[in-house]
Amino acid sequence: MKILKAGQIKEVDEASVKLQHIQSIDLMERAAHCCEKKLIKEFTISEKIYVVCGKGNNGGDGLAIARLLAGKGFNVKVFVIHYSEKFSEDAQVNYDLFKAKHADVCVDVYSINNFLENSKDEKPVVIDALFGTGLNRPLAGLTAEVIDHVNVIAGKIISIDIPSGLFADETSVNNKSIIKASLVLTFQLPKLAFFMPENERYVNDFLILDIELSAESITEQKTTYYFLKRKDVSGLLKKRNNFDHKGTFGHALLVAGSKGKGGAAIIAANACLRSGAGMLTVHSVNNVITALTPALPEAMSSADENNDHVSLLPTDIEKYEALAFGPGIGMHEDSQAVLKNLVQNYTGKLIIDADGLNILSENKTWLSFLVPSAILSPHVKEFERLAGKSSNDFERLETLKAFSIKHGCIIILKGAYTTIAMPDGNVFFNSSGNAGLAKAGSGDGLTGIILGLLARGYNAPKAALIGAFIHGYAADLCAKKMSLESILITDVIEQLPRAFSKVEDSQ
Repeated sequence: MKILKAGQIKEVDEASVKLQHIQSIDLMERAAHCCEKKLIKEFTISEKIYVVCGKGNNGGDGLAIARLLAGKGFNVKVFVIHYSEKFSEDAQVNYDLFKAKHADVCVDVYSINNFLENSKDEKPVVIDALFGTGLNRPLAGLTAEVIDHVNVIAGKIISIDIPSGLFADETSVNNKSIIKASLVLTFQLPKLAFFMPENERYVNDFLILDIELSAESITEQKTTYYFLKRKDVSGLLKKRNNFDHKGTFGHALLVAGSKGKGGAAIIAANACLRSGAGMLTVHSVNNVITALTPALPEAMSSADENNDHVSLLPTDIEKYEALAFGPGIGMHEDSQAVLKNLVQNYTGKLIIDADGLNILSENKTWLSFLVPSAILSPHVKEFERLAGKSSNDFERLETLKAFSIKHGCIIILKGAYTTIAMPDGNVFFNSSGNAGLAKAGSGDGLTGIILGLLARGYNAPKAALIGAFIHGYAADLCAKKMSLESILITDVIEQLPRAFSKVEDSQ
């Protein structure tokens, strides 16, 4: 699913009106009906609902929604914030329609006192339709005062398309007054701002409503940003054939673990074999190998000559279709030398994680030796050590893209909406996953999943996309059975068979 800029969405709206032979007011009505269908499932007739509207098209959406809800008997009160002299043409139409039938519950707000005097219900539901994606400057004056008050009094806030005061395509860190939405009902496509950690307090959750904008027009719009959904991943999956054998699905090598950090290797190994690899060899220290055999008898092993840390690579590493380095490996100079040897000589599919990334951050010249489309999977702090700090999340996103392009590698930046940057400049935000993954071992599991996919025959871009989604989706399946507090990566790995099966079934 594409993520378009605000200006592009406006172009799609206009093209849809033209291609579908409708008027813009008809498109507004369509959007309002989509919102109404969702909202009537959220609220009861008795709840007090404030609809706070601006004078642009977002306000027109709000007025149309209020009219539909009032017509169904909901307890609606509309506040029209008069921050300018004129309505947009379609907003004016909906203002007149609402006031003609419901003048008694329509409050025209010209000052903050107007708003305060008429908004004394306890914890009302607030539908925020003050500003949409066209906002291009921080709010001040009356609109800022209204937003600040709404954030205090509301029991729940539903924003229409985007929280008022939030920029769609650039950082809002300098904006003081922004609606803190419990839920955003956004139209057709998500906004880039929704995926930025800095905006978490404003976009607690969002739901994409299909208002039937022109698919042709959306296709014509160019973007480098995409929202990775289940149906996208389903289309990437390969089927196993009856005459395939373990050799068909590749031999993976996992170089991981050190004294006291054996769990990382075992987690990654388990996830690898659960993700399709035909064979797996784990190269690690003796105590890790000893623990691996009863925990995962399906894996083969290669013991390092050093008992504390990895100090060498197995012979003939080119026989492995894919190789992962880093989980629990430590930072010993011997292990650093192993990674240097690896990046300079291995030509197969490669993923580097955890301490492997920390070693790279201290030896940045090695980045130039990475095999094309090598996969690096840092969390934010690891990425900062590799590429430097950023002043905001939008700047970090640009740094992420530039780093991936410069070094020809795939970066999987872990976190909410895990971000996958490709060497061609495209960026994917993952739709699966939850806060239950914010726990030790989760990254090791992801590394193992991707290693299994690489060995099994997927190219690096597909393995990165499938791996990130399946990892998060397995965690979502866990969340249906247990508290987020209690999820362990071993629980997630146990759900991998179901996760793959459900995604395959949606093909």
